[in-house]
Amino acid sequence: MMGLSREALLVLHQIIRNYAAQRFTEAQAEQLSPVSLCRVELHLALMELREAGVLELRQKLWGERLYQISGQYLPFFLQKLFPGSPVRAAGRVAVIEAEAGPELAGQLFRTLVFIASEGLPVTAKGAIHKKNISRLAATLTLPEEQLKGLFPPDQLALYPFPLPVMVMLDLLLCLGLVRRTDSAYLLDTGMLENWLQLSGIQMSNLLYGVILNRYGLLGPAEQHFRYIISSSGYYSGQWFMIRDILVWMSEMGLALGQSMETLEASARNWLRALAGFGWCELGSLDDGSACFRWTAVRPEIHPGEPASFSSPSSGIPAQEIGAEKKRDQEALVQQAGKRPVSASPGFIVQPDFEVLLPPESPYNQRWMLAACAELLHSDDLWSYRLTRNKLESAAEQGLSPQNVISWLAKHAKGGLPDQVEQSLVQWGKGIGRTELSEVILLSCRSEADGNDIAAHPRVAGILSRLGPLHFIVRAEDIELVRKELGAAGMAPAKRIAGQEEKPGKDWPLVSGSRENLSSAAVFSVDGTERGLLVSAPELPRVPFNPHAAEEAILTGLESVPQMWMKQWRKYHVTTAQKVMEQALEWGIKVRLTHKGQDCEFIPVRISRNPWEVKGVLLSVDSDSVEEMRLGADDWQEMQLIIPKLRRNSSSA
Repeated sequence: MMGLSREALLVLHQIIRNYAAQRFTEAQAEQLSPVSLCRVELHLALMELREAGVLELRQKLWGERLYQISGQYLPFFLQKLFPGSPVRAAGRVAVIEAEAGPELAGQLFRTLVFIASEGLPVTAKGAIHKKNISRLAATLTLPEEQLKGLFPPDQLALYPFPLPVMVMLDLLLCLGLVRRTDSAYLLDTGMLENWLQLSGIQMSNLLYGVILNRYGLLGPAEQHFRYIISSSGYYSGQWFMIRDILVWMSEMGLALGQSMETLEASARNWLRALAGFGWCELGSLDDGSACFRWTAVRPEIHPGEPASFSSPSSGIPAQEIGAEKKRDQEALVQQAGKRPVSASPGFIVQPDFEVLLPPESPYNQRWMLAACAELLHSDDLWSYRLTRNKLESAAEQGLSPQNVISWLAKHAKGGLPDQVEQSLVQWGKGIGRTELSEVILLSCRSEADGNDIAAHPRVAGILSRLGPLHFIVRAEDIELVRKELGAAGMAPAKRIAGQEEKPGKDWPLVSGSRENLSSAAVFSVDGTERGLLVSAPELPRVPFNPHAAEEAILTGLESVPQMWMKQWRKYHVTTAQKVMEQALEWGIKVRLTHKGQDCEFIPVRISRNPWEVKGVLLSVDSDSVEEMRLGADDWQEMQLIIPKLRRNSSSA
């Protein structure tokens, strides 16, 4: 199917069914072996999957090693290995249990605006101030009750503040749009500029990728359901039966360890959360059967594939993978649009000071408007309101009234209404006529020290004395004052009392260019190390050395008689037992004749007194597999089957 060997595909099939994108130990990997594969074939298949980039092996600090398939590749493998997911339209919906909420990209934008304008400081213990949490929560319209479906109940108890705030901060940290310092959460202006260059569709797709990888119950069945409903067959506007999907999953072995009732409950909770983000709706028919439908803003995932799939050693056609990548890139360009900012439709400023934005307005314009106008709606139709308070706030953040008025007139469709422009000009006249400035205050311990400093020939001219004990120091003269007072034995402390790191006072400006259509590539959908929520730490990857791995598969090959491997013959009972014991030790198959038929046998356990081997008998002419116990006289000719190693090692 993908150029992988049959054995590798069988093992991959087992991994997907049992673990999805969960981690599993090496001991658990041994249990995944299909009945028709011996132990060496299993190890070779795992090596092949690692070499192809499909499977990762990571190691904990104390030495335990864990396998894992990356979540970004899971939808690709589900489509290839388990085709035919049921896409059957539902009948008339009687009740809508969860309606689509506000779009997530708009809520994230509101959070960015809040942090830029008001800041998000933290206490000395690292907690966010409750008053800031309350003000931020008041700006968001995400339905908190529906968001509970994203998390296990025990995880919710770890975070005492509202779920909408928790989710917004976690997403911002994962995407790198916000960074945490000792004193506050601050915007990363470089990442912010990349983000605001994206279209709404690109933002939605990226956010959906983060949510798929980061939230939801971790069970394999739950993961399978989330990725299955994300496939292109479940298109927008049509209701689909949840039970149909779950029954098919059970038939395909994708619901291991889960009852239908438990899985349906978790599916409903997940869909309620997605409805809260504006992506879908959850409903039920007259008979109570649950169903869902995607909204018009349905996000898409483009099934990923390991980059090394195109390498010659993996055997997977590069043309197939390259074609998929090219289609994804073309779709990205179509979504973002090639139109420069100057060709954007512009916003409409109404006589009542309300600003209306068409859906295709670029996000850098929305960001600039948020600096000088109050954001009213950020759902289907975005709107702002021009106010004197926001004009004053913009001036405090580095945007003069003249520049704001000029920018509004340039980008407003049809220009500014006369009464609006006159009001803005009038408001601007009263802004900036006076100013408060911060100064550095030098304090002395005694009046005598103050007199000595005032008489110092090299600092007296750059200090302004306020009283017996205090002087004003200009910021540009701090180092000179520190040096001279240090030489005089009165060096001030390096830390300036009351001064701490604060969010930048100026509004983060963006260039407005939309030519860089690859901006989405700088954002990761993983972000496990950066998020707010507790997650499993990233483990170091175990280096893959295929030569050393294959050398370790068949140890002691030189000490085993070559005829056991090269000759098809009948042996004395004692020798036949030794050949079978060697096969068990190495974990390989034995070719033998049983009841006149050529077969392959996988020894599993040997018992003595009397000598007997238990294992799996595979028919060469058919797909029949049978567990069997054999004595040494139950077969005739035999030969060890040495699996073909994929590299030229000394063992080969």
